[in-house]
Amino acid sequence: MTEYRGPVWSIPLAGRRVEIPSSLGGVRAGLAAERAAEFDAEAVRTPGASLVYVILDWALPEGAAREDPEAVERLRAGDFRGVVDGDGEPVSPTNPPRDPLTGEPPSPMYRSGFPIGSVTFPATIEGIRAVLDEERRAEFEEEIARTPGHELTFATVRWGYPPEELAAEDALIAQVKAELYAGVLRQNDPEPGDDA
Repeated sequence: MTEYRGPVWSIPLAGRRVEIPSSLGGVRAGLAAERAAEFDAEAVRTPGASLVYVILDWALPEGAAREDPEAVERLRAGDFRGVVDGDGEPVSPTNPPRDPLTGEPPSPMYRSGFPIGSVTFPATIEGIRAVLDEERRAEFEEEIARTPGHELTFATVRWGYPPEELAAEDALIAQVKAELYAGVLRQNDPEPGDDA
């Protein structure tokens, strides 16, 4: 186990506040080698929207569920009331642990429909690793290890989204903006024969 200084959560537990690591790297640093391998295996296959809960489960102090079952159950259900980050800012997961309509955990793939059509891309660390080249993979690994759990959904979307799709969408948005701007200017131009 190595000493790790990184993002933390301060959680209310059994009438006191407990500080726990809030990043993948922070949790990993506090584990023995065999437990770290077990943690890594779970984390890489977990969709980005659920990584906050994996971090929570692995970072909670041993015996926390016995000591304060209501608080642990509430946290595991996505209710992070009273949880703050190292700067004292409230923390909230981006997604509940399960889809409210289906009861299913988040998909290992993200689906985007903006502006039209659909783009499907990996939502897991394992899936994102598979689509990145070696240089980008190293940058991804470094960022993902230090990102607080409640921000990992955004990080996995950003890293998993295909760059060529993003470039095409950016170009389409620029074109639509240009056409809208040109149309607005034409609408405001005086009609021929109107006195200005």
